[in-house]
Amino acid sequence: MKTLAFLFVAFLLVGCSKEDGPESSIPSNLKGRLFFDWADEGTLSIDATTGVKATFLPINSKRNGWDISRDKEWILTASKTSIWNDDITFVISKMSNGEIVNQFDYTPLNGGSGFHSGILSPDKTLIAIAPTFEAGWVLLKTDGSLLGHIDAINGEKPARGSAIIWLPGNSLLLTHKSSIIRLDPPYTSGKLIKEMNYEDWGDLTVNASGTKIALAANKHIYMMDIDGNNFVQVTESNDREVLPEFSPDGNYLLVGTDYTPSGTFSAIWRLKIIPADGNTYNVDPIHQNSPGVIPVIANGDETIQAASNRGMLWR
Repeated sequence: MKTLAFLFVAFLLVGCSKEDGPESSIPSNLKGRLFFDWADEGTLSIDATTGVKATFLPINSKRNGWDISRDKEWILTASKTSIWNDDITFVISKMSNGEIVNQFDYTPLNGGSGFHSGILSPDKTLIAIAPTFEAGWVLLKTDGSLLGHIDAINGEKPARGSAIIWLPGNSLLLTHKSSIIRLDPPYTSGKLIKEMNYEDWGDLTVNASGTKIALAANKHIYMMDIDGNNFVQVTESNDREVLPEFSPDGNYLLVGTDYTPSGTFSAIWRLKIIPADGNTYNVDPIHQNSPGVIPVIANGDETIQAASNRGMLWR
């Protein structure tokens, strides 16, 4: 693998549910809960085993984003503090009862915007923040103190929207220009995983064991091994698929299908599940789908669940 040098600036700072009507389309052998934003209803969840849909987080126009720890114990939310500055309030709370574990305000570095959100590390000790404008990648401790700031790779600043994804052991995957790069602690150098020769690609996600990557490229979903090998297309249609998310056991992928822009910065997509076995599945919204494709229809609903606004999770 190619080794890359990093400029790592280190800091020594210390709901309601709907159950009546038709039964869910989701097989009861699936586990966990699907989480997604929808229109003006806030963040919703569907229990993969029972098919019951509920409100997970009420709508909040100030909320930039949310994350759920791998062990489903913590929720992380990031919200704009004020219209007068770019400070962001991070809140870590318990999923079981809403009790606040920690809360702090964060001022974006290097003139970053007030639209940051964060993701929790697998061991719940760190928060990773993706670049917006000039901020670069930022790592915080969950008490709010700054662990470090990855300002550039080989002297080149990251673009807005470059991804940062946690791996087991608090390793990271970054996207930078056409590259997918792995960093292991202490995050001072990285290894090139794969060059992506696509004009349009992104939406990286990793399974819980850290062995597989899924992403969107060329309008469809692809999978590969964590070292970049065995790169295969796993969805096909006459439309566009986005935002893959592995099931907790890694055996399935939740994907956004029939992706349709609905405004300058917004879009709508419909949820389907496919096996994460490396085969290609037709998920077209009109034509017959491949055997094994599961449209996500909650109890009491008659149509495939739609999502919008931000990403999805399966925990």
